Amino acid sequence: MNLEAIAAELATVLGTIAGLRVPPWGVESISPPAAVITLPDRIDYDSTYGRGSDRFPDLAVVVLVGAATQRSSRKALAAYADGSGAKSVKAKLEAHTYTSCDSVRVAWAEFGTPTFAGTDYLAAIFHLDITGKGA
Repeated sequence: MNLEAIAAELATVLGTIAGLRVPPWGVESISPPAAVITLPDRIDYDSTYGRGSDRFPDLAVVVLVGAATQRSSRKALAAYADGSGAKSVKAKLEAHTYTSCDSVRVAWAEFGTPTFAGTDYLAAIFHLDITGKGA
């Protein structure tokens, strides 16, 4: 699997969620709501014999919605964290037919208030489990 190709395809899928921006890697400021695709914690090579498959067991997508202290931020984040619906990150990512990998599963999500470019945002961190052919 090619990490850059997977990140590009994830960005394309996330970009289909109305109003959600997906800035390019390395951007220094964002305009929320925005989804940031991180690097995986690790790559598991050779999940099956003979370079049959590789796995990214924890690649995170961070959705930042607004100031952590704004009530509207919580409401906005709830729509992205929903298991289904037009703004559901899980539903969009899992419904897509991928060409860069075999499968993407949103394994779990957590909430936090990360700082990005000096601003504290309310955020959901979606943890993806991605598998595909070994290269």
